[in-house]
Amino acid sequence: MEKNIKFKAYRLVLFLGLFFILPNAVVSQVIFNAEAPNLVSVGELFNFTLSANINGRVAKPDFSPGFMELASRNGMSIYQNGNKVEQTITYTFTLQALNEGKFTINEATITDESGNTYKTKPVTIEVIKGQAQPQQNPSQGSSPATNNNTSSSNMFMRFIPSRTSLYKGDNLTLTLKFYCSQVEFDRFSGANLPKFDGFWNSDITPDPNSANAPKWQRENIDGRIYNTIIVKIWTLSPQKNGAIKIDAATATAVIRKQTRRTFFFDDYAETQQSIKTPSITINVKDLPSGAPSSFTGAVGNYTMTAKLSKDKVTANDAVSVNVKINGTGNFNLIGAPHITFPHDFETYDSNKTISANSVNFEYQLVPRSAGTFTIDPVMFSYFNPSEEKYVTLTSNPMVIEVEKDLSSPQQVSFVNPTNQRDVQILASDIRFIKNKPETWQSKGSRFLGLKSFYPLYIIAVILFLAIYFLLYKRNKNLQNVIMMRNRKAKGIAKKRLKIAEKSMKLNNVSDFYDELLKAIWGYISDKFLLPVAELSRNNVSELLAEKCVEQKHIDQLISIVDECEFARYAPGVSSSQMHLLYNNTIEVMSKLEQKTK
Repeated sequence: MEKNIKFKAYRLVLFLGLFFILPNAVVSQVIFNAEAPNLVSVGELFNFTLSANINGRVAKPDFSPGFMELASRNGMSIYQNGNKVEQTITYTFTLQALNEGKFTINEATITDESGNTYKTKPVTIEVIKGQAQPQQNPSQGSSPATNNNTSSSNMFMRFIPSRTSLYKGDNLTLTLKFYCSQVEFDRFSGANLPKFDGFWNSDITPDPNSANAPKWQRENIDGRIYNTIIVKIWTLSPQKNGAIKIDAATATAVIRKQTRRTFFFDDYAETQQSIKTPSITINVKDLPSGAPSSFTGAVGNYTMTAKLSKDKVTANDAVSVNVKINGTGNFNLIGAPHITFPHDFETYDSNKTISANSVNFEYQLVPRSAGTFTIDPVMFSYFNPSEEKYVTLTSNPMVIEVEKDLSSPQQVSFVNPTNQRDVQILASDIRFIKNKPETWQSKGSRFLGLKSFYPLYIIAVILFLAIYFLLYKRNKNLQNVIMMRNRKAKGIAKKRLKIAEKSMKLNNVSDFYDELLKAIWGYISDKFLLPVAELSRNNVSELLAEKCVEQKHIDQLISIVDECEFARYAPGVSSSQMHLLYNNTIEVMSKLEQKTK
């Protein structure tokens, strides 16, 4: 009992020490920010918040003439950041917008105990005409309902392309954005995304757990305030000419409506609404004729550097040439520049590495003979869409000095297979005179019939049968591996589905959808012996169609994949939605198993 009292006293002293000492602690970097919505309507109440990681004297800004202060409150939170205990102090002011227009709230200041003053940045807020709120009848919608109407003025989605006309191979950014106004949006319960036929595409949506994840914003559309969030972002690169249509995206949104309000609780009903974006068309222009021979399909604006990893090596030692291309464009579609190497160099296929704003091609070389060699300049051509012309970049020649390999008794001059010369053996032009007598054979004698012929013949037959048996067994084992992988596809998928079920029961949304996707792609990969990296919606649809799988089951599978990818970024997913998707996945995979046995 006495120990317990001492322990509680110790915790109390520690807490009080943190409470009183922490505000006076020295912080590595002072943070003092101001936050407010960028768009409000006349008469609307909103919060203007100041946040700081130091304690001090705060001087609030003047909110007039556009806003009136109604209330204020302060708060503090203490948290641990690594090995440091830090604090955040917030000062919240409730304001009301008075007049239409754009108003700037000037800097707020905070002064610490040392007399240092810190300022926030000015905040600009646009105020538009007040909006009438929709009247809701509490007697309606007392139970969950389903509304199959498409997008309305209260809630819709749209595609926002960075441009609608470009050259083949050039890049554009396509954003899928969701808008809602005067409704209480809860979550998405399903989605069907376009396949982008005719485009190379890459999903570049930020991770929802990252610092740059999409956040809710406000936008003024025709005098009306909408809450908006980015759902998906893609990079697209057209692979054919002409007008390419991007099909509509559809989603099912769940909204909450208040049905009854009491002193203690509020009752809500869920309503589902189908949302569909308009389809859009991208006009793709063909590249002009007259492309140089060094053009490998690059479209954009680039710079190039080419250099040797080392300019002095020993024969038979490896050396590499690195060609780095920087700039803007689709680096995935850039082919390796052709380089002409000396015939005495053994060459290998280039290795391509893509980073944020560059691509690097590494060429591995092995010089086989000594000497001084010159590698011809590297030429790289691309089409510049802004200037509408081809541009060729040329590097300087690269000189490499190769010293003799003293560990090799003879220097062999390696000849590239494309050069039809014989391999030359150096330091061996004078050969030894034979110092043993030749073995002569009588004219007309034959090996057939000699005593040694029959044992050698039997040995050859045995060797032939042994090799044949080993090859047969090897092919049989390979077939067994393929058949085993095909047979185990269902079992492995079941294990992954069980993991997804556990994540669903724990309400771990991200892991649930990840495991569901792994189960689907892994099953198809094992069933049809395809690497997962080569699977896509298009080739899976074609493959299943060849196996006589009904189109409705194929569409259902692709819809599940789209919904999994869509829901990972959706702001809110219910357990009932996960249960429904889980059951649909089991159903469609059972159908696939029946059709592909």
